[in-house]
Amino acid sequence: MTLSRRPALALVLAAAALPTFAAAESKPAPAAAPGSDLVALDLQLETLSRRVAPSVVQVLAYGYTTAPYALLTRAGASGSGVIVDAEGWIVTNAHVVESARSVRVDVQPTRAPPAGGSILKPRSRRLSARVVGLDRETDVAVLKVEQGGLSALEFGDSEALHQGQIVLAFGSPLGLENSASLGVVSAVARQLNADDPMIYVQTDASINPGNSGGPLVDAAGRMVGLKR
Repeated sequence: MTLSRRPALALVLAAAALPTFAAAESKPAPAAAPGSDLVALDLQLETLSRRVAPSVVQVLAYGYTTAPYALLTRAGASGSGVIVDAEGWIVTNAHVVESARSVRVDVQPTRAPPAGGSILKPRSRRLSARVVGLDRETDVAVLKVEQGGLSALEFGDSEALHQGQIVLAFGSPLGLENSASLGVVSAVARQLNADDPMIYVQTDASINPGNSGGPLVDAAGRMVGLKR
């Protein structure tokens, strides 16, 4: 059995962002006053990120693959996942774990570090996980860890999304554990092919290999998509 190393195709399709350049130098804009709408938005996004982060896990899949001049060699791949039930039920992409002989997940601390302390976050806990369900057609897998009291993310309704809504993408891109990126819903119903049964949410939030299986979250902190 071989472990797939192919990069993940974004289920939540990432649109390319083009740089913009100022036509002429202008005076700097005045700083936002305390209590302004911009400061309020900043605080809301920070609060949302703190609330969602403990529900996002890094998925580490281990297996074996063939290599030149050797029968088998150990291989590993990483992706992301989201806790959907406090008793240890986790959802990720099927292609992240389908060829794995063993799976581990790194779970974030449920408590935020005290104010005024180090900016370095507390170490995550690494737990053994087992694959209890896998569907290749939808590219969804369900994992189970023997740990209760976890921080679960609430499901939203992707059919209620509208173009232009703010969304955040969480995951571990390039192995960088628990990262967040901000974007909008670019389109609500994309198909890679005209007769493709899968429907995708398109967003301009930054998505990279390793984000696979992480949640796309709306402004209310509900999961409205699973990145592929």
